[in-house]
Order: sequence, then structure tokens, then C-alpha cells
Amino acid sequence: MVERFFGVWVYNLAFDAGRYVVAAGVAFLFFWVWRRERWRHRLLNPDYAPASQLRRELAYSAGTAVVFSLVGAAIVYGTRAHVFRVYTSVAEHGWAYFAFTVVLLIVAQDAYFYWTHRAMHHRLLFKHVHRAHHRSYNPSPFAAYAFSPAEALVHAAFVPLMLLVLPAHVIAVFVFLSFMILRNVLGHLGIELFPRGFTKSRLWRWSTTTTHHGLHHRRVDSNFGLYFTFWDRLMGTTDPAYEAAFDEVASRTR
Repeated sequence: MVERFFGVWVYNLAFDAGRYVVAAGVAFLFFWVWRRERWRHRLLNPDYAPASQLRRELAYSAGTAVVFSLVGAAIVYGTRAHVFRVYTSVAEHGWAYFAFTVVLLIVAQDAYFYWTHRAMHHRLLFKHVHRAHHRSYNPSPFAAYAFSPAEALVHAAFVPLMLLVLPAHVIAVFVFLSFMILRNVLGHLGIELFPRGFTKSRLWRWSTTTTHHGLHHRRVDSNFGLYFTFWDRLMGTTDPAYEAAFDEVASRTR
């Protein structure tokens, strides 16, 4: 029994660590190493983060991968026990439902993240749960997983909570998790990639940007959203300087 659980856990650890290493590692190598000078003018902060911060982010991220993989192993066993509603045949619900599941997971996680994120900023929780992540005042792609174990558990809890009530194809969950890490890395890239005017577009203004989350790391008390700006706009927690800060960075030329 222990050997079987260990095998399941190691598999999940390889998956969680692997998607982090691929997404954060590729972004780091491309934007922070290979094309470092090409993107310097789009930096949100005066310079790239120091090596000491990168090492700290990697250390926290290793712990996060362990937490995520343990929750993943619990999902595997919970699915076998019919606690979680994961299925493997697309024909069971069809492709339309498959796509709907991915979209619903993204929208639901955005709401979950906004409210749990705000809660973690409460004075009774911040020091013990969320402060580790905010040590990255000038985040790098490696900050995407740089959480304390307690915060990692809060983030990891979203998927099993959803799977208690939402039937989801195993590949739909994979697509969602891939989207999650890619957007998380983008939020912590430290370099603004989107063009000027993006935040004023009727369509794209609802999407967060690297500047959006970068301001949160600097000022702490605003811009709590993950993928979308909807909750921040609705609850009045958008940084009042957000659009101006975005336009200033997006307008820079080499």
C-alpha cells in the first residue's frame, strides 16, 4: 500500500515539478537570459531580480511542488474511491462539455483566487501564509510557485473542491492546469508584453497583465485578481494607477 502510494505521489511530483520547470524555465531562459537586453526596456522594475531572490523562489517552489503533488495523489485515490468526479472517456459527456469544463474551471478559479487572496492579506494571516510570496518585490518567472506550504495548500485545494461536484475529463483538468501555470508565469514575468491600449480595449481590458500583478507585489493592497480584472473592478480594489503604469511601460521603445 505504501509503495503504491509512493509511486502515485512520485508520478504527481514529476508532473507538478515538470510543468513548473518547463513554463518558468523557458520564460526565464528566453526573457531573462537569451533576450535579456531585447526586453530590458519593458521591465516593470529598474533591473532584473538578483540571484539570491531567484534561489529563494526556487526553494519555495520546490516545497509547493511537494504540496501540489500530495494533493494530486489524494485526487487519484479519491477518484478510485468515487469521491472525485474524474472520467476518462470524452464520449461520456461530449466535446462541448469538455470545453465548457475548462472554461468553468478557469472562471471559478479566478473567483476562488480573488477571495482567498484577499483573505490571505488579512493581518492575522499575511505573515504566516502569504508573506513568503511577497518577499519577491521584483518577481521573476520562478515566483509563480513561490508560496509558503500553507498558501500552496490553499491554492491546491481548488481542484479537489471542484471535482467533488463537477465531472471533469482528466485531459480537461490537464489543459486547465497548463493554462494556470502559463498565466501564473506571465503574471510574474517582470516584463510587460502586451501593447499600449490593451487595458482600454472593450475585450482585453478584462484580462490581467504582468503590470497588473506587478503592482500588487509592490503595493500589496490592490490588484488581487488572477486571470481577469472583473473582481477587482467590481470590488473597487483596482490600483488607481494601473492603466497609467501599464501605458508608461507599454509605450517604451528601445
